[in-house]
Amino acid sequence: MKDRDLYEGFKKIVERDLPNMVVSYNLDSYNKFVLERAQKIIDEIGIIPLDENVKLLLWKIEFGSPVLKEADGYDREITPMETRIRGLNYASTLYIYVVPVVEDVHQEPEKIKLCDFPIMLKSVLDPTRNLNKDELIKIGEDPYDPGGYFMINGTEKIIVGVEEVANNRMVITKEEKKNIEMARINSEKNQYIQRHMIERKDRTLYMNFSNLRNVPMIVVLRALGLETDQKIVLAVSNNQKMDEEVLTNIYEFEEVKNKEDALEYLERFVKGMGKETPEQRVQNLLNNFLLHHIGTEEKDQIVKANYLSHVANRVIKVGLGMQRGDDIDHLANKRIRLTGYFLDILLRSLLLGKNGLSSRIRYNYQRLTRRKKTPVVQALFESNYISKRIISALATGMWVGGRSGVAQRLDRVNYVRRLSNMRAVISMLSSSQEHLEARELHGTHWGKYCAQETPEGAHIGLRKHLANMATISKGLNDEENKKVLDFVLNRL
Repeated sequence: MKDRDLYEGFKKIVERDLPNMVVSYNLDSYNKFVLERAQKIIDEIGIIPLDENVKLLLWKIEFGSPVLKEADGYDREITPMETRIRGLNYASTLYIYVVPVVEDVHQEPEKIKLCDFPIMLKSVLDPTRNLNKDELIKIGEDPYDPGGYFMINGTEKIIVGVEEVANNRMVITKEEKKNIEMARINSEKNQYIQRHMIERKDRTLYMNFSNLRNVPMIVVLRALGLETDQKIVLAVSNNQKMDEEVLTNIYEFEEVKNKEDALEYLERFVKGMGKETPEQRVQNLLNNFLLHHIGTEEKDQIVKANYLSHVANRVIKVGLGMQRGDDIDHLANKRIRLTGYFLDILLRSLLLGKNGLSSRIRYNYQRLTRRKKTPVVQALFESNYISKRIISALATGMWVGGRSGVAQRLDRVNYVRRLSNMRAVISMLSSSQEHLEARELHGTHWGKYCAQETPEGAHIGLRKHLANMATISKGLNDEENKKVLDFVLNRL
């Protein structure tokens, strides 16, 4: 192939495909949230009981078109350019169909406004994605604008990618200075993450999860169903050298001989934690907080015990020098969180949190019935409250869990700078601490992150940018995951 032909081919890719590649993964993430994940959140709420005879069934959601309600009460469609000029939000109305159930009789569904939901430009909710070049110019839009950002109070906002340790994956490292081996597991289910830490100190294994600190791992294994010494040794060890390590842990806590002893031992760690009895609290922790991605039923406890035995096996092998530890900075152990993920956890916190949709609707219902008023369904839903919280998060960048800087103002210095800004990937590690290894250029960054584009100073290595031709894969949905698991299980 001649150099001229190669140049022309690359030029076509840059002109035709590059602008779309730059933001395609963010658009895919947003679209997946709108089309699939938002409905799942509503399905998790399901039914909201109001009193003995009345309850609300949350059925399905529907997104409207971007509409502006003028002061005279007239509604009309709005364009992104008008929101820029007038300092408005480019948002769609999110409706939910609610079925009142009175004495087990389903009434006619009512279409209720849940909130105003921000629209990402060029996404499935944006009407301008279907306009041609002349139509875009007519409404004041740039025909070469790839989209991928929001209009909040007239300001262009983006949600930057955030690099985090992968969930539901064990990462085992050796801390040479402290002379300990450590396994990290971020157990995640329905966007709720429970962090687990397993440490080997002076040949003894300890666990940290939920509110429990330095719990002996052998005790947890017995509480999960591996009651006898023989079961524990067979589950954890596969050679004589490891047998000695496991037996050391068993003899360290020899007063714990069976499941009942183990549960009683764990009760010491949960006294004064909540209204439940210590027995109930321990079972709740083992079922709903310990490795909850594996399962939350009592029958799943033995599966958790076998998984923890595998983790213990690897931690001991790393400690004995029989295996190498994992590299936590390897990209295989990282994931980049995008727009859909952050909108998911934001909406979940507003609808499923402690003061979520169910509790607020019940409070409004009780408040109105006490005044002898017949509640209107729309009056129970505080649409303005939810809308303001979503807009506030995008405007300030302050997110659920105390994160900051998730949403940022789009840098419009020039076209290239804008594309670079939209491909930024930040780390949640503190810039005031060294984190030397996390800041260094890693071999797995080749072809995925730009080796040069990172700021000087405190943020060096913590704020990166994707390479020019790199994109982010969508991952597998539940159906595809099941196919892969079935394929693997059929081959075992």
